[in-house]
Amino acid sequence: MPEGPEIHIEADRIRNAVGDQNCVFISFYHEHLKPFEAELTDKKILSVEAYGKGLVISFEGDAHIFSHNQLYGKWYTAKAGNYPKTSRSLRLEIQTANKSALLYSASEIDVLDDESVKQHPYLSTLGPDLLRQKDVTKLADQCLSSNFRNKKLSGLLLDQRFFAGIGNYLRSEILFFSKLSPDTKPAELSEDELKLFCEAASLITWRAYNEKGITLDDARVLEAKKQGKTRRQYRHYVFGRDGKPCYICGDTILKTKEAGRRLYSCPTCQN
Repeated sequence: MPEGPEIHIEADRIRNAVGDQNCVFISFYHEHLKPFEAELTDKKILSVEAYGKGLVISFEGDAHIFSHNQLYGKWYTAKAGNYPKTSRSLRLEIQTANKSALLYSASEIDVLDDESVKQHPYLSTLGPDLLRQKDVTKLADQCLSSNFRNKKLSGLLLDQRFFAGIGNYLRSEILFFSKLSPDTKPAELSEDELKLFCEAASLITWRAYNEKGITLDDARVLEAKKQGKTRRQYRHYVFGRDGKPCYICGDTILKTKEAGRRLYSCPTCQN
């Protein structure tokens, strides 16, 4: 499933393609959304924004399309009238005079008004989006709130009510960069440790956004490329690297299952 950085990148691409233009054609796959086609045609696309792993495209006239890619959804942009070669199923097409935004294989799509956006069961419960909230103090306050302070970080980092947009690869990378065991609870952290964790969460998420999913540092990425390694081999510090040596201490990266999903960590650096 794409995580927050990937959805923000998609939002940027869609905004550049169709933002601030009139929608000349729109098509929904789902029958219950068909009535909105006439309503949204010829309306101006005002904004395209990512919220955690969700995306909202806003039109003039108090109308917003919410989508969540889930496991298989993917947005494409193309010249108006052109379609990518893919075996995926087209679920939503938004076309302007020159470009199209095309959503394939997503199962969660809805059209909302302003009030419905505020009350949406996903959007209304999101915690701070790390690509929107840069204030470390506010992130620390979130960690120490009564809902989260006594829960393990391994589970919290997958809870969208805690930090929005974090998924499996970011969870492992943030914990490694914070030098924290997956079993650590926010309440157990000193003030300095909590600050480091919040800074690491922000830093790693922003790096993933700026580098299109890569969290490993530039020097190691460059060296890996010189060695002929693939992107998959040099993308992360620990995620997907079980059995390989830690970049920092040389110990063997471990793979475990935490909160029902795979997690990677260094037993020495995160002791």
